[in-house]
Amino acid sequence: MDGSESRRRILYIVTRAERGGAQAHVLQLLQASVTSYETILATGESGFLTEAAQLLGVRVLSLKHLHAPLSPFEDMRALTELCRAMKEIQPDIVHAHSSKAGILGRLAARFQGIPCVFTAHGWAFTDGAPLLRKCVALLSEWVVGRFGAATIAVSEYDRALSQRYGLGAGNGVETIRNGICDDQLRAHPEQGDPPVVTMVARFSAPKNHLALLRALSNVRAPYRLWLVGDGPLLGQAEQYAETLGVKNQATFYGDSERVSELLAKTHIFVLISRYEGLPISILEAMRAGLPIVATNVGGVPEAVREGWNGFLVDRDDEVALLDRLELLLQQPELRSLFGKNSRASFEKSFTNRTMISNTFAVYERMFARRHVDAADQGYIRGRRVPAALPLHAPRSSLR
Repeated sequence: MDGSESRRRILYIVTRAERGGAQAHVLQLLQASVTSYETILATGESGFLTEAAQLLGVRVLSLKHLHAPLSPFEDMRALTELCRAMKEIQPDIVHAHSSKAGILGRLAARFQGIPCVFTAHGWAFTDGAPLLRKCVALLSEWVVGRFGAATIAVSEYDRALSQRYGLGAGNGVETIRNGICDDQLRAHPEQGDPPVVTMVARFSAPKNHLALLRALSNVRAPYRLWLVGDGPLLGQAEQYAETLGVKNQATFYGDSERVSELLAKTHIFVLISRYEGLPISILEAMRAGLPIVATNVGGVPEAVREGWNGFLVDRDDEVALLDRLELLLQQPELRSLFGKNSRASFEKSFTNRTMISNTFAVYERMFARRHVDAADQGYIRGRRVPAALPLHAPRSSLR
C-alpha cells in the first residue's frame, strides 16, 4: 500500500486564487500540511495560489460557480459543487477561508457530516464596511456560524468583534494571528535619496490608494512612490496620479513576485485602507525592517504600534496622513529606529511557526473529535465499520 494512502485528508477552500493576504496564508498552510496530510485545494479560479499548490503536488479542484460577488443562483450552484466534491473526496476535515468560501464551505460540510474549520481573514461586517455588506454578512454568520466545528480569527480585534455580535455559538472564536516565513532581504530605511514610499495592496476595496495619492500630492519633501498590486481600480489610480501631478514620481508595478526585493529597497511602507483583518503586507514590511504608516483599522494596531514602529492614522484623516509621511520623509534617523523596532516585533510575534503550530493543533482536535464520533456511530468516512475492525485500519481495508 502507498504510505500516503492512510494519511488524514484535509480539503482547503478559498474563493480566489489571486495574489492576496488570504491566499498567502493558505499557501503557507499548504506548504506545511502537504508533508503530514493528504492535502487538496478547491478554489473558484486559477491563479497564483493554484499554480503554487500544483508545484507542491497538491491536488487542485476548480469550482466554476464559486465567486466572491453575492449571487444567490450562482451560490446555490457553488454549494452543490462543494457537496459533490466533499462526497467524492471524503475529507477528514475541511478548512475554509474568506467570507464566501466560509459560508458555503461550512454549509456543505454540515450536509456531508464533516467537521469544518473556518478562518475569518477580517469579518465582512467589520467597522468601515458598506452597510448592506455588513447586514448580509452578519445575518449569514449568525446562521452558518453554528455549523462550523471551529472558527479562527486572525486578530484579537476580529475575535472581540465576533463576541460583540454574539457569534461562535457553542465553539467560540479562537485567535491565531497571521504569521509569515522569514526572509534574508532587509531594508535600510535611513539610506537613499529620495526616499521610496511603497504600498503593496490590491487595487480594490477596501484599499484606499486615492487617499495616499492625494496626501503625497501635497508633500513638499522629495520622494518616489512604488505601488505594487493589480485589480479593477488600477486604471483609475493611474489616471488619478496623472491628474494630481504625481505620475512622474509613481511607479505602478502591477502584480509582482518581487515584493521582498522591492521592500528591501523601500524606506517607508504605507497601507491605507477603509477596513482590514491583519494584513500580510504589513507583516512583510516588518520582516524587511521598515517604518510603517497605516490606517488604524481592524487588527492593524496589533502589528503597528503608534510611535514604536510607525504611525497610525484614522480612517479618512488625510491631514494626519500627510503629516506623518512628511515627518518620516524628513527624518532618516526616525525611519531607522522604527524599522529596527518593526523587525524586532516581527521576530517576536509574527513568524509563521506559531501560526502553523496553533492551526495544526486545531486540526488535531478536529481529528480526535471525528475519531470519537466514528467510534460511537460505527462509521469511518461515511462507511459502516464492523465492531471488530480497529479504527486505525488502513483505508484500503475499508473498501
